[in-house]
Amino acid sequence: MAKALCAKITVLVDDYAGYDIRNLYGQHGLSIYIEYIDSRGKTHRVLFDTGQSAEAILHNAQLLGIDLSRVEVIVLSHNHYDHTGGLLDILKKINKRIPIILHPDALKPSIYLSSKYGIRSVGMPFSIREVEKLGDIVPIRDSAEILPSMYFLGEIPRYREDLANPIENLYIVINNELKPHSLKDDTGIAIDIEGLGQIIISGCSHSGIVNIAKHSEKIVGDNIYAIIGGLHLVQVSKEKISETINYLRKELDVKEVHIGHCTGLKAEYLFLEEYKDKFFKISSGYSTEFGKIL
Repeated sequence: MAKALCAKITVLVDDYAGYDIRNLYGQHGLSIYIEYIDSRGKTHRVLFDTGQSAEAILHNAQLLGIDLSRVEVIVLSHNHYDHTGGLLDILKKINKRIPIILHPDALKPSIYLSSKYGIRSVGMPFSIREVEKLGDIVPIRDSAEILPSMYFLGEIPRYREDLANPIENLYIVINNELKPHSLKDDTGIAIDIEGLGQIIISGCSHSGIVNIAKHSEKIVGDNIYAIIGGLHLVQVSKEKISETINYLRKELDVKEVHIGHCTGLKAEYLFLEEYKDKFFKISSGYSTEFGKIL
């Protein structure tokens, strides 16, 4: 299969604003801008997730010199509000109909119930009809090559159920009934880069980053060079975090980790201990390149 020549990844919004560029906004959420060159020399621009609201993303994109009107496809990692909330206003900014790729379950309401917070809607904060006025929803359950050398990973099998990260008291609405939400809509994308291997981009990794990486390895068929995004290990035990790190490092031979958002301080510390100078904390404005940029 043909491979991408290079890729540049820029975090448009993350929980942490960083300090390398002044006046960037932080926001609980994640949005990543991807620019890569395929084997034929064509440049592709993709937006992965749209944060909690568009305000921070549009502000940061302007400061970073990123023209969102050039985006050709949006990919949503799952339906939670902090990854989908900015979608409508970003589509208005793009001002053209483009595909919005997601797992079918991401279109269903997601409800959190607890004695502390009561009933909360935690899914997309708008209707499907509102999205369809501005863009083309493309539900994909299985993995698919959505652009040359870029793969939507689809529904993630739980190869290691114990290393998935479910959320208690979370429900999905199916046929007007609340059902326990197993977060089957949580997924990621991978880009296969010539001479390097694949880089995996994940939103929250509720499916478990080990499961996502293992599935990506099967789909793409190449070694995993780097993982980028949120790992949702913030409320996970040290033992489980260590097992996750051990699997990524020793079983899958992942070379670099670029992580933040819902990963959690304890997990970031343990990843730093293991990966040392190959650990990178992402933030709003964080940018990194893979392959030889032309």
